[in-house]
Amino acid sequence: MKFSERFGIDLQQDEEWFDPILTLDTRLFLDPFLLYADESGVFEGSHSEIIGFFNSVFQLIATSRGDPSSASWRRALGLLQFPEVPELCLGYTGGGTKGSGSGGGLARLIASALWEAVQAGLTELRHFEEIDILREGIGADRISDITAGLIRHRLASYTAQICQGRQVPLQRINFRNGRFDVASRRWVPHQALLPRNPYNQRAIFLVPRRYLRNLPTVNADDFWDYCYDNVNETLRAEFGEDITRSVDKGTIVAFARRHPEVRRAYIATLDARGPSPYDFRRDEQGVVHWYNEARRYCSDHPLLAGVQTAADFANAVDSMLDEFKHFVEENAGWRLLFNDNWVPRGEQAAQLLCLGIIAQYCRANDIDVTREANIGKGPVDFKIARGYSLRTLIEVKLAKNTKFWNGLERQFPAYLQAERIERGYFVVIMQNESDLGRVLPIQNRIDALRQATGIRIKYIGIDARRQSSASRL
Repeated sequence: MKFSERFGIDLQQDEEWFDPILTLDTRLFLDPFLLYADESGVFEGSHSEIIGFFNSVFQLIATSRGDPSSASWRRALGLLQFPEVPELCLGYTGGGTKGSGSGGGLARLIASALWEAVQAGLTELRHFEEIDILREGIGADRISDITAGLIRHRLASYTAQICQGRQVPLQRINFRNGRFDVASRRWVPHQALLPRNPYNQRAIFLVPRRYLRNLPTVNADDFWDYCYDNVNETLRAEFGEDITRSVDKGTIVAFARRHPEVRRAYIATLDARGPSPYDFRRDEQGVVHWYNEARRYCSDHPLLAGVQTAADFANAVDSMLDEFKHFVEENAGWRLLFNDNWVPRGEQAAQLLCLGIIAQYCRANDIDVTREANIGKGPVDFKIARGYSLRTLIEVKLAKNTKFWNGLERQFPAYLQAERIERGYFVVIMQNESDLGRVLPIQNRIDALRQATGIRIKYIGIDARRQSSASRL
């Protein structure tokens, strides 16, 4: 359920704030570069506040000379212990809205990255997110959480402003780490009136759309693209003629550490280019539009299963997936799996669209659905359950995802066996003509897997090619 639904807000087309889903994190991120480029209102001064914190920690790290046993290093680690910010409802969290935050391990990673920066000759930071290209293990969700933690009191003020005059009930919320005081190098508590999320009982923070992106502006992959386009001769001299745009992050980090002059040129290019927030109208990653479309379809096609037995449960899941297939193939749902220029969207868009249909029907039938539950050796896409005894797992994959299909025989059975679940589904999405040729081999492998393991596995093919329903044969 979205914030606007929960609190009965009639949204206008020109709303500047992002309307979050309260039950599931949206894979967008609060980008400090966008704050730096476009400060206004309660966010004026945000970037100085963020950099003030990091330069304070930076000085402690420099004083420590990289010695983890020194008082300065330990003090820096204490300051880098950021609480989680589930109030945003943003990021990579699978089953809800609880982010990973910044624990002791991540604090050490950040401290190490800052020490790398000191050794690389930096005396102060203008963009703390540079640490993403100086150390592995620091990514988009971490950068977003840190940014939110440092401007928590501003987010609280902004949210209260949005709620005023909209009859949104507010409650007094206390934050131990509400604001960082540079002069004393201490976190200061903050108290705010905020709406409460009924699904996790945490406060809710609203964020201006202009501060959100699918990845932070400064990120390792974008840095490497810059290097490939602008210092290609240097790359080839160090890595050979076969160097490509696709390399692991360790390679990127090592190169970034060796070449501070390239990092500086990269940041200068971004400064000159200016802000580029996420385009909500185009929604190229398919992380936004799926919700309203799925909700509309389920409202027009209600499904009440009356689940009492294992057979009822199996029939209910079958019916949900039949509705998803019908929505994609016969109600133009396939359009949500393509961008404006008809480039197919990635697997995440297909999984979110399927989740949108399943979640609506599960809620109507008092059935739980969890996205990317960590089971056994890795994640699956969805787990659907009614109590403990009635459970099933669903994988939603693109037919072209050879990486997944190559590991089919060892992955999915392991998940099912770890949870002692005897029934699973493969939902296979076809987006072009080439995918049609992949279907039969996939079906054959699923059949062989079923016979080898005794697990009841059902294949469901979804024809999401760009064409009219009438032409699908």
